[in-house]
Amino acid sequence: MVDAVVLAGGDGAVLDPSCRFKGLLPIAGKPMVEWVLDALNAADTIHEVAVVVPTAENLGAWVDRTGKLVVSNGSFVENIIAGIGAFRADRQVLLVTGDIPALTPEAVDSFVRQSMATGAQATYPLIREADMIEQYPGSERTFVRLADGKVTGGNMMLVEPLLLDRNREIGGRIFATRKNPLAMARVIGARFVFRLVLGKLTVAEVEAKLGELIGGTGAAVFTSEASIGADVDKPVDVIVAERVLYSRTSGRNGPVERE
Repeated sequence: MVDAVVLAGGDGAVLDPSCRFKGLLPIAGKPMVEWVLDALNAADTIHEVAVVVPTAENLGAWVDRTGKLVVSNGSFVENIIAGIGAFRADRQVLLVTGDIPALTPEAVDSFVRQSMATGAQATYPLIREADMIEQYPGSERTFVRLADGKVTGGNMMLVEPLLLDRNREIGGRIFATRKNPLAMARVIGARFVFRLVLGKLTVAEVEAKLGELIGGTGAAVFTSEASIGADVDKPVDVIVAERVLYSRTSGRNGPVERE
């Protein structure tokens, strides 16, 4: 089993001006982070869950089902480190963003088991375009063209805590440059970025680069569990997520009308 850290912060006002931070965005009747927490609590591979939030004020009843509540309002990497600090250092940790409300326990267990089978110190999920479109029609995703086909990344990662702690600086630099190819090229290498843009990279090359950057072993894990990548960033994502969740809980099909 592994522990899980849910990063529930972020700017919620982008989707709802009244939302203090992203994890509290109402989705299908409850805060978005509560859906994620429910999936993790129901997964067989998760030992304990820590939820990282920018404030502990007025969060709601879902907090009672959280193993650990960690208050941290720092950078993305600082929040990760704060969350991991809530656990023992000898157990792997699943990092999960709090904006994937359609996440299922089956998806969590599948990714964790596949990841542990690789023996790698850090693993990252890849979801094929066909699976994403089939399971979440109408969602708007960014796909990357690899030599192995078009994929999108999932919103979780399984890591060894000590490895992540040693890579605070590089982790922060990669996150800061993720939307700027030129800046990213200075961090991870121009040749790698150039091949990525051209769609020439293989999964093996991605794994090798990840291992090089972290000074350990990395693995990309293909999964057909698209809920891992169904994050809510735009208004259309809310509609898609609610359609899926209402269908699961009440058998209702079709889009959900927003007021």
